[in-house]
Amino acid sequence: MSHWFHRNPIKPTEFVKFDLKGVLTTDTCSKICGELRLRRDKLVGQFKNASNDLDEVTKEFNEYLRLFGGFLIEIQSSMAELENKEAGNKNSKLIPVIRFKWGNSMLPQTATEVSDTWFEALSMIQCMGMWLTKHAASMAGKDEVRESDAKECLQCLRQAGGMFQYVKEESARLSGANEVEGSDFDPKVMETYVLTATAEAQEVIVARAIEQKHDAGLISSLAAVTASIFSKADQCLNNLPDEQFARWRRYLQLKHHFYLAYAYAFLGQKQLSEDKCGEAVRACKQGIAEYGVAKEMAAMYATATGPGTRIKPESHLFFRRIEPLLNRHLEKAERENGFIYHQKVPDEIPELDVEATYGLAKLDTFKYPPPAELWNTAVYAAFDISKANMPDFSKMKKSKSKLDPVHEEKIYQTEKDPSNSSGCVIA
Repeated sequence: MSHWFHRNPIKPTEFVKFDLKGVLTTDTCSKICGELRLRRDKLVGQFKNASNDLDEVTKEFNEYLRLFGGFLIEIQSSMAELENKEAGNKNSKLIPVIRFKWGNSMLPQTATEVSDTWFEALSMIQCMGMWLTKHAASMAGKDEVRESDAKECLQCLRQAGGMFQYVKEESARLSGANEVEGSDFDPKVMETYVLTATAEAQEVIVARAIEQKHDAGLISSLAAVTASIFSKADQCLNNLPDEQFARWRRYLQLKHHFYLAYAYAFLGQKQLSEDKCGEAVRACKQGIAEYGVAKEMAAMYATATGPGTRIKPESHLFFRRIEPLLNRHLEKAERENGFIYHQKVPDEIPELDVEATYGLAKLDTFKYPPPAELWNTAVYAAFDISKANMPDFSKMKKSKSKLDPVHEEKIYQTEKDPSNSSGCVIA
């Protein structure tokens, strides 16, 4: 596959002790809080390395969310009953008893805090989504990308997009969440994460279609849809400051033009097969023009301000693969047109089909898992909030102190050149 993906930093967070003292009136209450402290610290540590085992990180993530469940919803039934009906419509009495502080992926100097357990849950789900996109990048960047790696990459991107969508929909629970411009709860930023994961999942599908030698018209349409999604993601960030968002925007822009180049290249191949050589020449020339814009965006990306991946994308194998493809298609179209067809090359830019009806990436719907078995009505009742310190019911706000950035392991990206047309080894 040899895809290259820009990645923003993982959100930093402050260590949480879950020290509720007098609120914990039984050993089970104390056990839940003790396990939450340990599990949270372990999970946050696992987010630092994108190459960690997917199943292990997913297991730790789900177990933390399940154990945290009683801090989000009122426990009204035993676990056996919960399995057979929907529950948790009522907010937990424990929502305001702990104050959480989280940083933001795009605002390294700004942390936000609030006494609301939903802030913790949604931030952790965002982090898991970000880690999944990084894990997908590590799968795509291997020296040899097998079919199982490509499937895992696609699975991670679909799951991540579903998590970002869930956070976007549930963020209304948090008072003041959308008031910090550029934060991870800014609606514009949340939508960009959703669209980016969707577009990158589409990239895997486009690569698969190329390697399986599907109809050139279908590949063109899929690439055009992919380009359109990247463009929508970029537009979401249009009014946010370049100081923080220029690098991410250049990435989205270069991917937009990169997949337009692919779309025109395969449109030209389709038109050539239909003996429309003049139109094929025009399509291929437009593809080369779009590739030229993508190269300009890549150069701008390398020097742009903002957090995230720092490489020269035009030097990456992913970027180098398309130019020979475009040139081959154009040379064939011009040769056939010059020798046989002698058709006029239109001045108008050819229209792309962005209405693909199949082969499109669908996000996996995320559902918050049910509370862990340790939770039941008796345990929930044993948390005595009358013994808690007076909660701070104010809305989310910027923290006066900063959080250190997360020291993440570098994501490996191969420079090995696979001997196929898209760079994929997924057949």
